[in-house]
Amino acid sequence: MSCKNFFWLDKSLTILLSLVFVCLVIAVITVSGWVGDSITHLLWIGAGLTGFLLLFVVLIQLTYAYNWAGAPIVLKPIHNEGTEVAIIFIQGEDIPIDQYCPVAKAIQDAAPDLKIWVGIPQFIGDSPIPRETGLAIDKVISLMKQEGMPATENIFFAAHSVGGIAIQKYLNSFPERAKGQILMGSFLDKEYLSKLNDQGKTVIQYPVPTLTVGGTLDGLARITRIATGFWYQQINSSEPTDIVNFPVVAMDGATHMQFASGKPPSYVADFDLKSTVSEQEVHLKIGKLVYSFISSKLPNASQEDSQSFLKEEQKDTQQMLQPIIKAFLIEGYNGFKPACYCGAEDNTRKDPKCTPYSPWIQDYANPIMAGSDRSPVKFSLNVIDSFHRSYTWNPFNNPPVHIPQIRNSCDGTQECTLTISSVTQALYNFLDYFDTGFFPIAAFSLRSKLNSRQKIWEFAGVPNPNFEETDGPSRGNQINQHVYKWALEHAGKEARLYFEKFGVKMAMGEDSVPIVAAGPLWIWVYPKYNYVTLNDEQFCQVKSRVMKTPIDYFIHSASGLHYCQLLSPAAAMEWIYIDGLRYKASLSGTTITYGPLGGGWDKVLRFFLRILLRQTRTKGLLKWV
Repeated sequence: MSCKNFFWLDKSLTILLSLVFVCLVIAVITVSGWVGDSITHLLWIGAGLTGFLLLFVVLIQLTYAYNWAGAPIVLKPIHNEGTEVAIIFIQGEDIPIDQYCPVAKAIQDAAPDLKIWVGIPQFIGDSPIPRETGLAIDKVISLMKQEGMPATENIFFAAHSVGGIAIQKYLNSFPERAKGQILMGSFLDKEYLSKLNDQGKTVIQYPVPTLTVGGTLDGLARITRIATGFWYQQINSSEPTDIVNFPVVAMDGATHMQFASGKPPSYVADFDLKSTVSEQEVHLKIGKLVYSFISSKLPNASQEDSQSFLKEEQKDTQQMLQPIIKAFLIEGYNGFKPACYCGAEDNTRKDPKCTPYSPWIQDYANPIMAGSDRSPVKFSLNVIDSFHRSYTWNPFNNPPVHIPQIRNSCDGTQECTLTISSVTQALYNFLDYFDTGFFPIAAFSLRSKLNSRQKIWEFAGVPNPNFEETDGPSRGNQINQHVYKWALEHAGKEARLYFEKFGVKMAMGEDSVPIVAAGPLWIWVYPKYNYVTLNDEQFCQVKSRVMKTPIDYFIHSASGLHYCQLLSPAAAMEWIYIDGLRYKASLSGTTITYGPLGGGWDKVLRFFLRILLRQTRTKGLLKWV
């Protein structure tokens, strides 16, 4: 009896709970009267809780054994010749299993040389969760055999949405059960992709070959998360075999619900986007992709052609997703590699296992702040940005906090190069930990410590630069305008045209400045993302939080600073591709706001409430969530 089985609701867990329950009851009977009442009461409470849990487990097991939640669906092969293959199709949250029959049949149609059996397990409440996955799979396989499916080792698993979370956790524990899996509107969790080798390449720690398929207009498994998956599994993969075993394909114009059919459940209806392609086109493409993936894992005549097809799809996907990937790279996305936080003033550029700086802040924000094109004297910049936590304080360092610096000066008589440094911290919403793909994944703020323009000009040799003229205007606003302009110019053509037609544009508001130039009033107040109406048109207004001090500030160590919490180019790109479309091009018009909570209080509370009700099997009590 393996210890790993205790997590799953199978016989091992039932036996374990039964033994614990019996031992506790015997202990209560044996020691009663020998020990104090408090210990006896604790033993009774333990026995009661264990008994309740045992009853809960047994009821779930009986529910699957006798189809109390509904019977699974079995689709027999439509072709009489070819290799015998079984596909177990795991449903998405709240989507009835019969709504997966059209896409399952499309997969069968696309495979003329395969005899594909499809089994669609029925989960309790149409809600797949990991601990019950084994019960549901065993039941549907048993039914498939009753329907005439012969024994076969060619078993593949397909899963949609939350079903992808359930099946990948299950197969990570029992990889011998599958030849491969297909995730649709879902993706491999970052826990399997976060390890890096000494060269900084991704070590994929997942035992089952996996095809990931995402839609560019999926409002729940956002295309930006599919794009980062492409980077992990393809661009930064450490092993050539991983490129073959873990392909990622994006379907232009496809939505979350199009991986199934029919009416979307309430949660999907609230957040999915509108498609630009038909359901039939999407299913036809899914059929070709799944057939090619399965054939690439079988020793048959079409294996080479299937691998070539997937390779071409990968090329098209990379071209489609390249603007998103570039935006995340220029942000210095900490999700690719962690920030190189250290005590040194400048982060090393020689460690391939971490991200030393934000290319946007170093190569764009600093020059905009410096304003050399407007300076009375000519100068150029050599900028060194470093990722540091903005609140780090070390009394043994001089200075004790990481601050921006200017490391040489010019006399203004001839053009020279100033070497300056800046400090950046990328801030991500706390729900990024759960890696759901529903909430925004880009940094909602690039918290940047920059030198003031006044200070830069003074070191460049400008005599007596005026603080109100150099730093009085909203420089954060100006930098953010460049961010948004860059994102629009570098977005894919189709995505940009669709956004220009249906998207809510961004507008940069005046910088938010604390009354007193104090670090905590800047650090712990974040950029603001609010919907506003200007001239009868709705915009998403972005306001940078800044703190700025003149060069004659009374605290010398804090003089000549211009700190900004800035819009990230990846967040602007994510807005163009997904969240900026929600108001006009989604099924419901429900919007999402950026910030530490990743979507707004109501979205967060609903997210956690759904998890709680799903795990306790009480979700039916509140249908609206």
